[in-house]
Amino acid sequence: MGHLHFATEIMTLKPSFALKLNPQGFSPIHLAMQNDQKQMVYRFVKINKDLVRGIGRDGLTPLHFASQIGEVDLLAHFLFSCPESIEDWTVRCETPLHIAIKNEQFESFQVLVGWLEKNKRRGAKELKSRILNERDEAGNTILHIAALSSEPLVVQELLSLVKTKINLHKKNLENKTALDIASIPEIKSILFSAGSKPSLEVTDAPSPAHWLRSKTTLMDKFFSQNLFSRTNITGEERNAWLVVATLIATTMYESTLSPPGGVYQISADDNNLNITSSNSTISTLKNVGKSVLSKTDFTTFSVLNMFSFFMSFLTIIIMTPTREPGIFVYPAMFFFLMCYMTSMSEISPASVDPMNAQATFVFTSQMFGFVIIMKITLKS
Repeated sequence: MGHLHFATEIMTLKPSFALKLNPQGFSPIHLAMQNDQKQMVYRFVKINKDLVRGIGRDGLTPLHFASQIGEVDLLAHFLFSCPESIEDWTVRCETPLHIAIKNEQFESFQVLVGWLEKNKRRGAKELKSRILNERDEAGNTILHIAALSSEPLVVQELLSLVKTKINLHKKNLENKTALDIASIPEIKSILFSAGSKPSLEVTDAPSPAHWLRSKTTLMDKFFSQNLFSRTNITGEERNAWLVVATLIATTMYESTLSPPGGVYQISADDNNLNITSSNSTISTLKNVGKSVLSKTDFTTFSVLNMFSFFMSFLTIIIMTPTREPGIFVYPAMFFFLMCYMTSMSEISPASVDPMNAQATFVFTSQMFGFVIIMKITLKS
């Protein structure tokens, strides 16, 4: 523990000293790690967590160094203390995962991937996908580096942990995929069974320049306009629109339960059965629960009602965030929409043909799915 108290005192009085590099390009926290002074490292990070991102020689941060030497306890402590540090690169554009695999520090690699898997912070999914597919200065992803290894366990573990997020077909600067550069047949077999392809079978995605030079389609205009509208609206405006749209949708749904003039109802006493409507009009049993409006008036009412309901419903879908809770919210919204359609058909004074009802159900389901897919596509 040696000079822990002295180092802590200096850092407290002169915080800038903790960031200064010696002639060899190392900061105090780098030197503490090199000399196995773990308690001093913990103390430094406790005082200033941003030291985890302190850049030393070759762009190595303490997180990179911990990955390189296999200090998994420090590595985990750094990740929890300063999660942003996993995004730092070295001068060779290497991430901590690149360094762990290049130095065959498999436990460090497991800690890093485990943190990406268990991270629940905002944007965690996007961060995981980006870090796992990051390329170094040679264009190699961590999968390329693992494929160059003579240890099949590296690739097997990599694929078992992150196969749903890692891009198996990404090419390096030599235009080669991981399958092309695999060093031994066993690794080639693992990659091939996972779905990796040689570079000749992989179609390159259009470059940004090609996309910008291409003709703007109607769909591009739709996406750009909606993206502009969504990104330029404030949180207060979004909440206000959601409140208005929800009130309209609620009112329109309630009007299907209690349409203008009411519906035909049954009233019974001990002696007889009287069939009446809300305005005392006598009807037959088959009209019970049907709207008292004429077919023409009900058609006008239902068209206007459905238009208002669908527009407000669409606004709610567009304005709500696209995140994991949507997995539960969107099905609930879909079933609510189906309840609305069923209620409207049940109170209709005209009989609804089963084929037409089925066609309407299918069409509404497809439109709902189309809107959800468009929203997810727009986000990505």
